[in-house]
Amino acid sequence: MKKLPSALAIAVIALLSLAGSCSKENSGSGYYKPVDSFNLVVYFKPMADTVLLKYDSTYRNAWKEKYSVSNFKYYISHITLTNSDSNVTKQINDDKYFLVDAADSLKCLVKLSVAPFRYNRISFTIGVDSAHNVSGAQTGALDPLNGMFWTWTSGYVMAKLEGKSSVSSLVNNKMEYHIGGFRGDSSVLRKPVLLFPYGKYLDISPGSKASMTITANVNAWFYNPHEVKIANTPSCTTPGQTAVAISENYSKMFTVTTITN
Repeated sequence: MKKLPSALAIAVIALLSLAGSCSKENSGSGYYKPVDSFNLVVYFKPMADTVLLKYDSTYRNAWKEKYSVSNFKYYISHITLTNSDSNVTKQINDDKYFLVDAADSLKCLVKLSVAPFRYNRISFTIGVDSAHNVSGAQTGALDPLNGMFWTWTSGYVMAKLEGKSSVSSLVNNKMEYHIGGFRGDSSVLRKPVLLFPYGKYLDISPGSKASMTITANVNAWFYNPHEVKIANTPSCTTPGQTAVAISENYSKMFTVTTITN
């Protein structure tokens, strides 16, 4: 079983210890209401195929194009956990939005308050729902100062990938994909459903703590189901069919790799 990098492992242990000290079971009701703290930490691990993504390294996409990454971040929201055996689905922190930023390992940790149950898959929205795109100035992860907001008409950048590539025709070989759009055929909102590793379950009971690692493969942006070559499309910074195609690609970049109960 793969382990988190040591610094992240220490952070996860510390965070879960704090969560455990705040979790209490409702007495007498037989019903557990998740508290405002957290008992599950999900680590979104940035990858380039099978290696940990680093901003000072060079990678090749499916078309053998070399590129480096200088910015890789995306929104996660509307998380659900499911037990497909019993057809039970639970909404998790449905009112919260998380901005995962590969530049900061701590910003790759999503802390959740999970109701006790046994789960075998997770789902979430990549991006920000339409209501929050038009509801005015936001705070926290949705603060425009995070560099993930266009205008009141175009809304949020749901996912961003920037870097350089020798095959890019842009000035300084720049590569930039700012994927947004929430209206009609231009919507890039995606909701992948991720199965857990074979035979693995997330077991949450009152007072328990858990962690999960989900890899995010940056190379998925360039293929399956759509061919996106940097040489042909070095940039996409407005809503439209190109953005939709890229969003359909990166919706497949996630894989649950480890679960620790």
